[in-house]
Amino acid sequence: MKTNMLIASLSLILMISLYKNMLNHTNFVSHNNEPKVGDKVKNNNPSCKHFKSVGEVTKIISLKGEAGKTITYKVENDGSTYCKGQLLNKTMDQLTFF
Repeated sequence: MKTNMLIASLSLILMISLYKNMLNHTNFVSHNNEPKVGDKVKNNNPSCKHFKSVGEVTKIISLKGEAGKTITYKVENDGSTYCKGQLLNKTMDQLTFF
């Protein structure tokens, strides 16, 4: 009984945290307020191993068939799965302005 309540409580806390993250950040969508080379971006995808990485956009690539764009950025902070100077490539829906 206590274990079930604990799991339910943790699930609720996670859902609230994800909801707050969605309210505080607007992800990029192709053709809508896109970043440019030199802009600062932050990974705001909590499911990504590079979540919370921040960096400067170095390249933007259009995908075939109007499937969207990817952004390459040079990381400016350290985390457990990324480090300063590393180049990361993400789809625009995983990033927001920093």
